[in-house]
Amino acid sequence: MKKIGILLSLLWSINLVAADAGWINNFNGNPDNYLIERSNETISTAVFTVLQVGDIVSVNNNRHFIELYLNGGEKVVKVKQQNSPFMITEDAKVPASSSELWLWIKERFSDWHKLTQTQVTSEDSNKINMPLLSNTVEVAALTAKDRTLYLQWDGGQTPYTVEVQKRSDSLTSKNSSTTMVKMDTIKFDANFSYRIKVLDSKGESFTGGFKVVEFAKMPMNDTISNSKLPVEVRQTLQAIWLAQQNDGKWAFEAYQQIAPLDDYKPAKLLKDALANGQNKQNLRGIRG
Repeated sequence: MKKIGILLSLLWSINLVAADAGWINNFNGNPDNYLIERSNETISTAVFTVLQVGDIVSVNNNRHFIELYLNGGEKVVKVKQQNSPFMITEDAKVPASSSELWLWIKERFSDWHKLTQTQVTSEDSNKINMPLLSNTVEVAALTAKDRTLYLQWDGGQTPYTVEVQKRSDSLTSKNSSTTMVKMDTIKFDANFSYRIKVLDSKGESFTGGFKVVEFAKMPMNDTISNSKLPVEVRQTLQAIWLAQQNDGKWAFEAYQQIAPLDDYKPAKLLKDALANGQNKQNLRGIRG
């Protein structure tokens, strides 16, 4: 009986250590400013890394912090040098009531890491390319409404002129000294095609297009939309999922949704990854 008790205690301890608690949401230093220990292992410091009960988080100087989302995202803990090492205890584990949401979130974390680690850029730096509109199997889609358009590309020579067209009509244009621009608010009408034209100082150009559809046609995931997670987390997770629907058709829309979230590191890294390419072949598209 004593042996059985010891065995059960050991199994409980193993299960305790392996229980998921949450994730790394943000940090303001370099990965080597932190140490995350799990049993005899060192865990890489990266946003959207899953944390477990028993993990020990340390910050090695007083200038940096690391933000942890525990209890499956319900509790926020900021670890600084003053309160480190910080051990994640059993009361921080993901509650059973959030188990379905948590499984979905972990899948998105995995997708995020794949998207942000695999980037494709133009092989010719003189050639302008906008993967958001050119690296899709299907025509890129955008939902109809009055909205600010965020655009990003690579290649070419500064300065650039960017123009948005509906049919052959010019709606707005803007000059940019960098390879990204925030256009003025435009009314995008459903069931119309639009074009983006980018012209550089050497006369090189890019033309790509997208189709505007009713909002109801955009894929939605109720798992995340009904959650109580912070807005920036919810929007980023939704964008990760959306970007992968219909062979990249919705990546342009996903980019628009997270483009304003530059202060949220996971969103900014995802935005840049989507802008730099998804490693897809362009089979269909609206061209000039």
